Amino acid sequence: MKTKMFFIIVLLSLCFGSFAQIKKASLQASGLTCAMCAKSVYTNLTSLSFVESVDTDLNASAFEIKFKEGHHIDPEAMRKKVEDAGFSVSQLHLEFDASSHKIEHDTHLKVGNSFYHFVNVKSKEYNGPITLHVIDKEYLTTKDHKQIVGGSNLDCYKPGNLTKCVMPNHEVHALNIYHVTIK
Repeated sequence: MKTKMFFIIVLLSLCFGSFAQIKKASLQASGLTCAMCAKSVYTNLTSLSFVESVDTDLNASAFEIKFKEGHHIDPEAMRKKVEDAGFSVSQLHLEFDASSHKIEHDTHLKVGNSFYHFVNVKSKEYNGPITLHVIDKEYLTTKDHKQIVGGSNLDCYKPGNLTKCVMPNHEVHALNIYHVTIK
């Protein structure tokens, strides 16, 4: 009985540990011209079940988003909420707790229901929070995306989000895949 209880506790801690790795985000929307535009994006973002709070910086067209503890975050859902308000995402930065993670170019890290594919990063062991810059086409201006394209040798980067990503060890992922670099 004690062994069974031990395994249940270990499994639960592993599950909740993966949820808590991304705590907040900074999202910049393009096309905002007034307070009503920002209010529309704010309302849409706060309707997401995993969002705890949103602070708006109208001058920078930016939104600081804090996530609820123990919830999976979904960058795709955030992007769609911004687009539903009539705007587009021009930058998305995620604060990631990289405690004891070795990160290197063209590696994948699973967080919640998503994989994060690291592009143009130096091999390094991280201990603490780092800022991930999402570099998929849907999360950048066209100009910024053109500057970044070609940063990876893997085909999954070229089409962008929600595609199969083949890793060098031939493992295939068809989950949400976000291509990121470290800011």
